Amino acid sequence: MGDIENTLYEYLLVVKQPSKINTENLENGADNEDFNVYLTSEENWKVFLDILDNSFDSVQLKTHFNNLEENERIKVLKFGVACIVSFVQCNFTGPNLPKEVEDMLNKDTHNKINFSKLLAVNNEDINVNTRYPILLVTAKIIFEYCNVDNLINNWWYWRSILVHQEILEELSPSLLSDADRLYKHFQLIPDLNGNIKATLDIEVAQLYLLFRNVSKAKEHILSAIKILGLHYDLVGALGKRTKYQEKELAQLALKVTLEEKDIERVEADDSDLPKDIPINDDVRLNTIEFSEDLGEKCKLGILEQKLFVTIIKDMLISKPQDELQIEEIMPFIDTILNQKNTYAVTVVTLLLRCKLESKSRRTIERSLSQSEEIISSLKRENPSALNRVCDVFGTGMPPIWKIETQYADLLLNIGLVKIALDIYLKIKLWEEVIVCYTILKLRHKAAEIIREQLKVKSTVKLWCLLGDATDDISCYEKAWEMSKKRSHRAQRHWGQFLFVRKQYEECIPHFEKSLSINPLQANIWFRLGYAALQTENWQTAATAYRRYTTLEPEAFEAWNNLAQAYIKIGNKRNAHQAILEALKCNFDNWKVWENLLVISCDISNFGDVIRSYHSLLDLKEKYLNVEVLNVLVYNVCNDINDCEGQPSQRFLQKTRELLGRVTAIYPSEGYVWELYANLAPAILLKAQRLQRAYRGYTQGAWDKNPTTCQQMLYVCIKLAEIVLDNEIDPKDSLINSIRLNLSSAIAAIKKQDWEETRDLVEQVSGHLEKIIEKIKSDTSKVAN
Repeated sequence: MGDIENTLYEYLLVVKQPSKINTENLENGADNEDFNVYLTSEENWKVFLDILDNSFDSVQLKTHFNNLEENERIKVLKFGVACIVSFVQCNFTGPNLPKEVEDMLNKDTHNKINFSKLLAVNNEDINVNTRYPILLVTAKIIFEYCNVDNLINNWWYWRSILVHQEILEELSPSLLSDADRLYKHFQLIPDLNGNIKATLDIEVAQLYLLFRNVSKAKEHILSAIKILGLHYDLVGALGKRTKYQEKELAQLALKVTLEEKDIERVEADDSDLPKDIPINDDVRLNTIEFSEDLGEKCKLGILEQKLFVTIIKDMLISKPQDELQIEEIMPFIDTILNQKNTYAVTVVTLLLRCKLESKSRRTIERSLSQSEEIISSLKRENPSALNRVCDVFGTGMPPIWKIETQYADLLLNIGLVKIALDIYLKIKLWEEVIVCYTILKLRHKAAEIIREQLKVKSTVKLWCLLGDATDDISCYEKAWEMSKKRSHRAQRHWGQFLFVRKQYEECIPHFEKSLSINPLQANIWFRLGYAALQTENWQTAATAYRRYTTLEPEAFEAWNNLAQAYIKIGNKRNAHQAILEALKCNFDNWKVWENLLVISCDISNFGDVIRSYHSLLDLKEKYLNVEVLNVLVYNVCNDINDCEGQPSQRFLQKTRELLGRVTAIYPSEGYVWELYANLAPAILLKAQRLQRAYRGYTQGAWDKNPTTCQQMLYVCIKLAEIVLDNEIDPKDSLINSIRLNLSSAIAAIKKQDWEETRDLVEQVSGHLEKIIEKIKSDTSKVAN
């Protein structure tokens, strides 16, 4: 690799290791001066003017950049890097750009075009708080068309897609398509240096997690883990959670080890970072105090910390949202915060902790204080801008207004509505403004504010929100027409208006139109599925819930509803698979286990029938489903092939164990004993179980019910056949016992004289006579 390429790779990793770039400048405390020089250079902005001259036409842009000399293209690429880094600084990390840079960006020459409109995708505008969109537009064009090096161009373009998606309010199918196209190029890249490959893996995972593509993200997370030689495991360790706790108890902790590898592990400079606010609680400790300090054993570099942040985000998507999820994630957060961090790693980790701790009354105060500290740090001058930009792409740091939104959401959740409202108004989050005014019973104020905004600039979003604030359906029609019938937002708001009024039949077409334009709207897929279920539109419900579960793989209710839809359309095998997925999300829900039991029985999956039944007994202690037990025993006894085409006889022993457990819980259930008798390995054991069935049937006023009488007579027939068809010694007490059983049953049933039982009584009477003859013949032999 030549000197030029080495320089480019340094610029590629500018947001990973600023100390690797322009070391002399860094030592003089001018670490971001170069980028400011790039952005204040008239010569560099001539590139931008050239782009304007080409009218953003892709063919003309390619021709223009291809006509440049290599050294010129390298300068252009560096200018693109300066643009995106400065864009991230003013929108994600702070502080404000230097005045001379802002003056350059505010020139009339640079404001001829609506750059915000150029960044709109799928009829969705960028957030109104986005500053200097010109920087991102310029950077994206340079990275896409100024071909210097495939890896470097594509990597920076990948980063620009990540940033672009973050400033949009909706997930964009177009940006996902661009990412998938670049992803194919990454797959063709030859072997890279360990650090570079791990960095790429982490950033690829971050973007796919943003689009909630867990499978692709997981692939790159595992790749980075392998490259870095990182081993981690959640283990139990003795520790104290509260201040007055005397005895140490087992707590969940993260054990981390690193393999010795030929990889440079870079430590961060942890000065001037946001403070880690302690818990202000009379009982709870700031962190769990372990008797063995597991964190001391392993010092993590910047890459390992970014990887852990990525793993946490993956866990938030792929694990059920419950207390166990929080318990599993907190050890990762504590491990990261116990290291020397970069600015982005610290901010993102603290934001994740704030989100988790906002759910507990003992930690919600720290969550508030920590959020305030993070927002305050964004406005401070230190650390320097370039040090802040480090690792933004590898941590998925959100833009400033999303951080403020998280803080306002927290305020709203604890009842501080007016303070939250002030923040929502400041960042122009009109949907939340409507919510706040509705809570304050001042809904008309929301409509007034939105009408004022419409006078400034009429947009599809504002018309939709005016419809939400006034319940005027004509506003949605206006938004739809204004978008030239291409806005998924207009159809979504229209559909939700009908949905909340339980007009399910009417809302379905609007949801379907919205999703046909933008299929990445998870909550709308869910609502479409629910509306379809309510209207018994099973195929639409199945499609909707299936698409929802690809975006939200841990949605228990969706998997359960998907199974219901599949059952209704007769697709029982897919229903079985959906219920298995639902169990991954909620393993202790007995209703789901019962659904699995029934559907497994329907498709002859006897392994899952047995497993489900045991789980139901574990969860409910008592559970009886004789229909399922009957099907299971019949198939096992007759060795009928199961769903895999294998003989079901292989489940014989497990079926015996299950029936043994059921009969122990229900010792008076005659039919269960009758089924259990069919599984008996020996004839005498079968007779004993049938007699238990006999005793079970004869509980209470059994002879007053003709159905019970019939069941009793069938058991008598089976008992008689055992005695008559097998070489049982007539002296055996079993014969006399069965004779008495038959005599008693016949006597009791004859008194009732049920029409349904007459034939059976005659049959049992015939068997009884044969049993008596057998006993008498043996007695006469003895007498002779």
